[in-house]
Order: sequence, then structure tokens, then C-alpha cells
Amino acid sequence: MRAADRAAIRGGVPALRLMESAARGLVEALLAAYPGWKRVAVGGGLGNSGGDALAAARMLAEVGLAVSLFTLKDLGSYRNEAGENASRARAAGLDAIPITDRRREALLRRALADADGVVDALFGTGLARPLSGAAARAAAAINRSERAVVSADVPSGLSSDSGGLIGPCVRADLTVAFAAAKPCHVFYPARQMCGRLIVADIGIPRRLLAARGSGLKLAESEDVRRLLPPRAVDSHKGDFGRLAVIAGSRGKAGAGILAARGALRAGAGLVTVLCPRSLERGVVAALPEAMTRGLPEEDGAIGREAAEEALEALRGFDAAVVGPGLGTARGTLLFLRSLLTARLPLVCDADALNAFAGRPRAFAGRRVLTPHPGEAARLLRVSTRDVQADRAGAARKLAKMSGAVVLLKGAASLTATPEGEVTVNPTGTPLLSTAGSGDVLAGAIGAFVAGGMSPERAAFAAAYLHGAAGERLAEALGDAGLLAAELADALPSTRAALTARRR
Repeated sequence: MRAADRAAIRGGVPALRLMESAARGLVEALLAAYPGWKRVAVGGGLGNSGGDALAAARMLAEVGLAVSLFTLKDLGSYRNEAGENASRARAAGLDAIPITDRRREALLRRALADADGVVDALFGTGLARPLSGAAARAAAAINRSERAVVSADVPSGLSSDSGGLIGPCVRADLTVAFAAAKPCHVFYPARQMCGRLIVADIGIPRRLLAARGSGLKLAESEDVRRLLPPRAVDSHKGDFGRLAVIAGSRGKAGAGILAARGALRAGAGLVTVLCPRSLERGVVAALPEAMTRGLPEEDGAIGREAAEEALEALRGFDAAVVGPGLGTARGTLLFLRSLLTARLPLVCDADALNAFAGRPRAFAGRRVLTPHPGEAARLLRVSTRDVQADRAGAARKLAKMSGAVVLLKGAASLTATPEGEVTVNPTGTPLLSTAGSGDVLAGAIGAFVAGGMSPERAAFAAAYLHGAAGERLAEALGDAGLLAAELADALPSTRAALTARRR
């Protein structure tokens, strides 16, 4: 952001205009979110953060709000663009109280108690150490006030460059990011301190941001809408893909059924479950909309001798989901190794990943891998803690080593390409932490791939839709008690809601 900011200024965008635009974006978002506010407390920090606060305080006063302004230093000590905004604040009749001693901190607490809400602009991007002194006490006072908080760019106390918590920080209800989202806005646990996120355009040309980006993208609803166009009136099931689901073993038949259900609910035209012959009847009973094909089995699991028959059958499909509930019997592992020679796109999930622990290069080709952190750790031969410590790095590494698109599941799931791009999924809820949720997701990805999407687009679109469906269900269910079949059944209405907004 610093580099993009400097480049914009060199390109002719005045620095003061950037600061004014940031403050205006903050104020517009605040007024839209909290139209009933009459009194607001504004906390401003040093440098540009202080300048943003001063400009925002002035604009809020201009539209009729009673503003109590507090800063971490005296107004006379601000310089450059922040100094100009200090002068403008004085000219507008605002008197800032520098919270440089305990008596003035008491005034801050009193103002917070009287305010309808708070603007937090104590610190912005670039913070690398925990808050201390007056800043830490001000952040604590804001949190204790129990008032709604609107943070400028980054909730004060967060490091903009990671999802970690480096110390105490403000808990925002709304964060208005300037120009672009930052890693702290999308990665946990920092993300939970940001509340709702709005990105405000402050006048930095998009090309300057793109040139200095980190290879991280954030999936948005419009991205997914474009990938889910309305269907032609004269379409038929053959237009929307033929998907095979190779899944199930004794005691785990439900995984394949849920994957198939997820695929059908995501819009696949035809779905066939390839499973051990002894499970066919149960699949038909649970999901008559899916076709079945029984394969030779060994002790309740698909055996090695099924490989030739399965490879022959796959010639009639557009894509396949492989792995849910397959098990890890030796014959099944040998079957899976043969299956990777298939020439159609594969979505490899669950046991199709566990079969190749430590050997991610076995997946080279048109593949989507859908590991949770433990499966990713086994593939990379590291610990789950290592994966969670750098989720984007782990996803990139696995995608590069495997030559496949990787969807690393979990809070803020990530889609990584072999070229190093990572797309963060913003949708989801703890309600999705239930058995079978991942099977539904694998089926939805398979449906999109079979319908003609690229593996990367299918992965992030399915992840977005899957998470959004969970959010819709959470409105009624809260954060626990979901059945995975209910999640699959919510996919069509969630898709319809996305499409309806576009129309």
C-alpha cells in the first residue's frame, strides 16, 4: 500500500486528495451503516492515521453530528497533509483533546459513554509491535465502552500484513479498508476483530494496486454471479455435465451419497455413483436421483481389480469426484493410483488425498485437491500447526508441488493455483463444522467442473456458494446442529439469490 500510494502521488494524484478521499469513504460508510447516530467520538493517531481522523471528524461535523475528537498528540505537532487537516479541523470549530495523561483519558471515557458510536483511527497499516501506553489504554477504553466501532483501514492494534494477533486491539463492528483489503481483513483470528468489511476507493489507480499486489485475491459475489448465468429455456440435462462420484466403503456409504447430493443440488445434469457393489442398493434408496455402478470390492471397499472397469466407465463422463468414504485398504490405494491415469478432470477429496501422503506430485494434471489442514499437512510432510501458521504459503506450496488447483478448507478457505495465485473465500460459518460438509463441497466442485468451468473457477465458486448456503441456514439454526444433507439442499436457493441480485 505504501508503494502504491507513492506511485499514485508520483503519477499526479495529490497526497491530500488521497487523505480526503479516505476520510470521505469512511464517513459515507458510517452514515450508511448508522444513520441514527447523533454523537460520535473520534480517536486519531499519529501521521496519516491522525490525518484521516481529523478529516473524518470535520466531515462528520459538517453533516450535523456532535463530534468529540481525541488524538495521541497535540494538533500543533501534525505535519504535511495531516497538518493541513489539523488546520481545517480547527477552522471548522473542532477542538482535539490530546490523551497524553490520565486526566484526559478520563475525558475520553466520558465522551465514549455519551456517544452513539466511535471512529477508531488510532493506528493504520504497518503496525509491527503491540500497542502500548496511551494508545493501548485508548483501545481498551473503546472496547469497554460497548459502543459500535467503525475502524479506519485497520482496527487499531492489528498488523495489516497477517491474520495473527500481535497484542491488544480494537474490536470493530465495521472496518472501512482504504483502496484494497489487507491480509488482516480476511485471515483469522484477526478477521474476527474487523466486523463487516467495506473497501473504499480512494483514488489509487487499480493498475498501481495490481502491480504491487501479493498474489492474494478476495472472491466477491459478482465473481460468482458471472460464473452462474441463467440457463437457456431449451436446455436439457446433458448440457450441464456428466459427473462420476467414486466413493464409499462399508460404514462410509453416506460420504458418496452426500457428494452426489451436493453435485445434483449444485446443478450437475447427470450424476453416477461408482461404489462397491454391496452399497448400490443403499445409494439408490437414499438418493434415487443418482445413478449407480457397482465395482468389484474387497472386504467392503473398492478393490484393485476395479481399476480397469472404472477407467473404462469414466470415458463417458466429463469429470469425477474421487475419495469420499473410500477408505485406505491396500486394494483401494492401488485402485486410486491407477485412477490417476484417467484423462478427465478429477476432484480429489478425503481418502484420495490420504492415499498419496508425502507424494503430492502424483496428482499432476487437471485436478482439484480439497484438503483440510490435516490432509494438507500429510501431503506436505509437515504438522497441521505449520499449515495453519501460514495457510496461504501452504496452499501455494501444495499447488506448485502437485501441479493442481488446491482448495485448502477451513475458516477463510483458500484456492491456490500452480502459478501461485491464491483466492480467499469470505463466506462461511461455524455451522459448517459438521460431518459431511466437505463431501457436499466436493460434489459441488465436481458439478461445476463437469459443467465446463475451469478447475480454479469451479473451486472458488463452489466454496463461495457452499459458505453462503451455510450463512443462510445459520439465520435459522445458529452455529450448531446442521445436517450435511440440509446444506446440499440449500445450494439451489442460495444460487438463486445470487442470480436474482444480478437481475
